[in-house]
Amino acid sequence: MSLCINPQCSQSENSDRMLFCQSCGSELLLAGKYRVAKLMSNKGGFGDTYEVTERGVLKVLKVLKSNDPKAIELFDREYRVLESLTGEGIPGVPLVEDFFLYTPNGSPQPLHCLVMERIFGMDLEEYIKFMKRPIDQKTAIGWLSQLTQILQEIHYRGIFHRDIKPSNIILQPDGQLVLIDFGAVKEAAANIPGQRTRIYTPGYAAPEQERGEVVEQSDFYALGRTFVYLLTSKEPIDLYDAYRNALLWRDKTISVSSDCLDLIDRLMQENPQQRPVDTATIFREIAALSPLVTRQNITYSPSLLPVDPTVRSAPQPNVVSSLAPQSAQKLPQASKLVPALVGLTILLLSIPAAMYFLGQKSPLTTTSNNNGGESFSNIKDVPQGVFKFGGSTTWATTRQLQSSIDASIRGVFPKYEIVYADANSPDLKSTKNGKCDRKPGSNTGICWLLEGDLDFSQSSVALDKSKYKDDDRVKANLLKQEAVAYDALSVVVNPQLKLAGLTVAQLRDIYTGTVTNWSQVGGPNLPIVAFSRGENTGGTVSSFKDLVLKKEDVWKFQAVSNTTEGLKQVGRNPGGIYYGAAKEVIVDSCNTKPIAIGTTAANLVKPYQEPLKSVVDCNNGQRNQIESEVIKNRSYPLTRQIYVIIRTDDPTRQKAGETYANLLKTKQGQILLEKAGFVSLDR
Repeated sequence: MSLCINPQCSQSENSDRMLFCQSCGSELLLAGKYRVAKLMSNKGGFGDTYEVTERGVLKVLKVLKSNDPKAIELFDREYRVLESLTGEGIPGVPLVEDFFLYTPNGSPQPLHCLVMERIFGMDLEEYIKFMKRPIDQKTAIGWLSQLTQILQEIHYRGIFHRDIKPSNIILQPDGQLVLIDFGAVKEAAANIPGQRTRIYTPGYAAPEQERGEVVEQSDFYALGRTFVYLLTSKEPIDLYDAYRNALLWRDKTISVSSDCLDLIDRLMQENPQQRPVDTATIFREIAALSPLVTRQNITYSPSLLPVDPTVRSAPQPNVVSSLAPQSAQKLPQASKLVPALVGLTILLLSIPAAMYFLGQKSPLTTTSNNNGGESFSNIKDVPQGVFKFGGSTTWATTRQLQSSIDASIRGVFPKYEIVYADANSPDLKSTKNGKCDRKPGSNTGICWLLEGDLDFSQSSVALDKSKYKDDDRVKANLLKQEAVAYDALSVVVNPQLKLAGLTVAQLRDIYTGTVTNWSQVGGPNLPIVAFSRGENTGGTVSSFKDLVLKKEDVWKFQAVSNTTEGLKQVGRNPGGIYYGAAKEVIVDSCNTKPIAIGTTAANLVKPYQEPLKSVVDCNNGQRNQIESEVIKNRSYPLTRQIYVIIRTDDPTRQKAGETYANLLKTKQGQILLEKAGFVSLDR
């Protein structure tokens, strides 16, 4: 059957062999390729939503019937925003495929049409109503991680959503959340006086939004209100006590920790400046909650979703699907049921198969190809239990996404509970008895693993280059390493320094004190001030020593306690130089300048994408990006790999570590690592 979408048509049903409506004469093959199969929803106010096919592929068509200028503006805005995001592979954002005008036969006004991907699932408002109970804390943290990651992506691009609420969030059958209804988004750059658009949902919108103002933290407020609903199954507006001018919600939750409740309350502070400053701050608080949730052993009870639920596209909040409960209740339309992965599951993207390490293989290194498959669910024989890990500070730069990785894994394998540990963890005995350093780092993580305080560790230095390479336990292959991604060291200088780049030999001369003035390496007449973290403080320092220095070299530098301090010192000192993980010093830093490094002066390689952003543009969100290809092909000389370090003398620990490595080598894991600033193993 083929439907006619002419609003004035008296008989819309036609044979799918027809090109024109037999009743009104309007064209049935829209834009020459889309055939309308069925009406999905006509509750969108200004328009309808249809299921369409394009050469057998199901898609969603949104049709704006109103000629109201504001409705057209919002419809066009949604298209432009989603079009700008399409192709970037952002999990949780619907893909837009086409936009066109369609004029029905005899109509003086065209219809605005938007074609989008078909999204299966149920919005979270209907999910809670069907479940007839709120979600638990573990599910809440997983979903909060997902939504924060989506906001991180759109905020990074200068976009505010402005209408976050349960009915605008879709839970797909694979557990991925999708944020919809981008018709109310507003680009940050367009937030100027005199051009304010007041679009919000009472009970969820931030106070400043009701005044016609919007900031990044406005989305955080709505996010907090959304989780009030999810954790209480009650609308925020119904929990508001006008007499006390307070939202009385905490006592309506069940078995939710005070730390989790405090985080939600911080998202909903009246003053935007008292809310988290950015998504990275939210991620850090989520990461702090995650081990607590694991220790509380909260019951995980996934729901069941039908294979073919009603499809949701962007702004139709009331289109619902049938949901089968775990009880024996029957639905009007029987369908096969599949478990939904309640927790964080990142939308899979298509990337090539992972590659093996291109350099000299260490006998301790496992460098097998990525044979884990597309997603976490492809990994078999996953062990059950609580497993501790930690170590590398290079990995720690991903800690804002570490919670997403952890929650994603737990969403698929809830009984494989991984817990991040550091020196502050009460059960790390080796820091208390002095056998291991308290300072975080790859070497410290290896020590914790050797002493039995961890089940596996994360490292940015190979075992045979580590502080413990001569340890009898390492020599006896008590440990092995599994490469899971590429990383690179990047060298940065003050933004005002005029310098094309350095050779590895020149970099060595700087850090051994042979070269003390920039004029000696083609720069201005300016004293060099070299900064570094102390020796043996982590994998980044160990990697620098291995890639740049010789065994007999004596270092000469000013010590800094961490990368943040090192970058600040370089930004303040015209002759400063520092090195660090590429993500930290290229993407995250705005007050320094990365430079090219080469084996010879004629072969300088830039680990960053050109052109470099100005300091002003960088601080306004236009961050520099890593040039992945020169790292994958190792033409950039300061390339390294990152590893999961695994114990081989304990079958349970070995299985836990191997599972973690295999999960990260799936396409899903590689995407997460790419998001964290590493470079995937694919060619």
